Amino acid sequence: MKKYTDKEGRNIIEVDDLTFIGDRDYPYNWFQRHFHHHRLRLSLKKADLVVAADTRVAVDLVRYYFVPKERIVIRDQEQLND
Repeated sequence: MKKYTDKEGRNIIEVDDLTFIGDRDYPYNWFQRHFHHHRLRLSLKKADLVVAADTRVAVDLVRYYFVPKERIVIRDQEQLND
């Protein structure tokens, strides 16, 4: 996850991977998983725009964090569509 602000003052969050949520074999213990989940959740709540690495990450953002599709932009694509 990368956070930055553009020239217009919008908060932008770039999410590369959400594997730690669903994969129990990921090398995080329960505290690290909990910490990263809540840190990402709070950052997404404040974000004006979310840049997803691919379509799978965009779908997971909608599924797990209830981010509106209008705020998600997939890297190298226009917007998330059904």
